[in-house]
Amino acid sequence: MILAMTSSEGHGRHGCGTGFPAGQDRFENRSHMNCHLSVATRVVAHVDLDAFFTSVEQLLNPKLAGKPVVVGGAANQRGVVSSASYEARARGVFVPMPLTRAYRICPEAHFLPGNHELYRDYSRRVFDVIAEFSPQIERASIDEGYLDWTVEQWRALHPHQPAGAHWPVALAEALRDAVMTRVGLSVSVGIGANRLIAKIASKHCKPRGICHVATGAERAFLRPLRLSAVPGIGKRSAELLAAHGLTHFADAQDTSDVVLTERLGEEWATRLRRLADGQGRTELTPHEPPKSISNEQTFARDCRDMTTVRNTLYRLVEKAAWRLRRAGLKSGTVGVKLRTADFRTRTHATSLGYRSDCHTELYAAAAKLLNEMTPAQRAIRLIGVQLTDLDPSGARQLLLFDQPQRDTAKRVDAAIDSVRRRFGYPTITTAAGLQPASVR
Repeated sequence: MILAMTSSEGHGRHGCGTGFPAGQDRFENRSHMNCHLSVATRVVAHVDLDAFFTSVEQLLNPKLAGKPVVVGGAANQRGVVSSASYEARARGVFVPMPLTRAYRICPEAHFLPGNHELYRDYSRRVFDVIAEFSPQIERASIDEGYLDWTVEQWRALHPHQPAGAHWPVALAEALRDAVMTRVGLSVSVGIGANRLIAKIASKHCKPRGICHVATGAERAFLRPLRLSAVPGIGKRSAELLAAHGLTHFADAQDTSDVVLTERLGEEWATRLRRLADGQGRTELTPHEPPKSISNEQTFARDCRDMTTVRNTLYRLVEKAAWRLRRAGLKSGTVGVKLRTADFRTRTHATSLGYRSDCHTELYAAAAKLLNEMTPAQRAIRLIGVQLTDLDPSGARQLLLFDQPQRDTAKRVDAAIDSVRRRFGYPTITTAAGLQPASVR
């Protein structure tokens, strides 16, 4: 067997081949390939949420189920598609297509602005489930991560069954089912000897699929795929490789090292050979606290009303402070980013002299920066805030009458945080954070 694949509609199908869409029964005999397979004792799994942002929206609004959904903004807004449901993708919408183009292609789609705080909350719930399936996890982004799996973990769940060649599939099925049952979202799982194979495998079996590339089958699995399937090989790199007759893994596998070096140079030739052979990193880096927290907003129309700009900055700071407190951190430096209608971007930062997670204190510093940065007679296209110099500690010297006021602010923040943790970020806001009717 070269690899095993399953889908949510049919579990436990094992076969030789490069894969099949979820729910489609397919078996290909590739036993003629020169593969020397072995039973792995350790693998890397890549877990990837399927169309994450739009899946959350469809989960919370059942009326959107089975319909094309686009997250990123209104159809007539500037900006790009952040996420497209599989129904929208089937009509030609993809990430990061401009929203206006997405509307021309699929005018019947539901265009939503998105709620990143909500998505972060669902991401946390999913990874809380995933954490039960591996002692070591590396979160790669809000919707994907790598897991370290060993045969001992499988034996702990199946003490009376011998581990076959595809023991990781059983773990993957249990993980996928647990996420769906407890969170309501679907994931795809790619499994391989290293991160490269696991990442490509998870993309290969979307949505709701599991793909296990057995140890020794890496070259056979990659052979029919395009080189652009490799993370990091973008459109420009793919075009350069294609100019040298290299579009698929098979091209690289069938080209000698001497010819690759002549065409690409030694550094690129060495890298491409490793990729063609399915070699990649195996180590995982546990999740580390963020080094910065930032929020920004692009206005639907260039804004000349400074009251609207300040209110927007306040909301961005309030949300950044909420994220600080959830991470158990405080910030010592506040930065403001400003982009004008002529696309000139300016960033200024200031040190507080102490660390804080109180949004009113952080906004006071941000507002002062905004007043210093605001250009005369220029419309604002984008406003953003960045909090850096993060640390859990927040020791500071307070004046005699500061403490009561600060204690009150902390109690207010704690009460608001309690509501948001239970019902979501948008359910409550401070009066200063209310949007003017003109920008709702």
